[in-house]
Amino acid sequence: MKLYNSTNSPYGRKVRVVALELGVQGNIDLIDTNPRDADTGFWKLNPLAKIPLLELDDGRVIYDSPVICEYLIQQHGNGRLLETTGRDPWDIRVLAALADGAMDAGMLVRLEKTRPESEQSPTDMAKQMATAGRAVDRLQELLADRDDAADLGTIGAGCCVAWLMLRHPSVDWLGARPALARWYERFSARDSMQRTIPGLPLTWSGV
Repeated sequence: MKLYNSTNSPYGRKVRVVALELGVQGNIDLIDTNPRDADTGFWKLNPLAKIPLLELDDGRVIYDSPVICEYLIQQHGNGRLLETTGRDPWDIRVLAALADGAMDAGMLVRLEKTRPESEQSPTDMAKQMATAGRAVDRLQELLADRDDAADLGTIGAGCCVAWLMLRHPSVDWLGARPALARWYERFSARDSMQRTIPGLPLTWSGV
């Protein structure tokens, strides 16, 4: 299989962490991809021009990150990280969706800031940051008493927190959320998270 990705994509990182936790990374080649470059031919694989994308051995393609994660879990992980964790799989899916929603809101702000300043909407950016803040508040509620065990939801949450801190550093995401900070400190120490830190080379070793 081939995983089209980039080192800084939080959605792509989520897929890489899932693959590492399942131990299937040896079956997946990583393809460093700029999805905005039409000359790469990537748009023929995904007309939405988004990463990550998983290309299967038979040429079929799977996108986006929630679908790829579910595919890896069901087809290569025997349901581990979702169905066999001891937690309700629907609760796990909701936690994953919450994390994705927070990242979506933060991503909209990041994209808005790439526009000329005269075309930016401070009101819209404030609304999206408020959405991300509410989502992170809920992450704290859901994760306050958790250990560092990995499932699809906690993987999404860990990647979400890391990306928000990276791309929106002016916000103190964890300072007012000590329970989330304690959980994140534990979870981010997992080997799969350490090997996929943004900015590291796009390899399974992370170095």
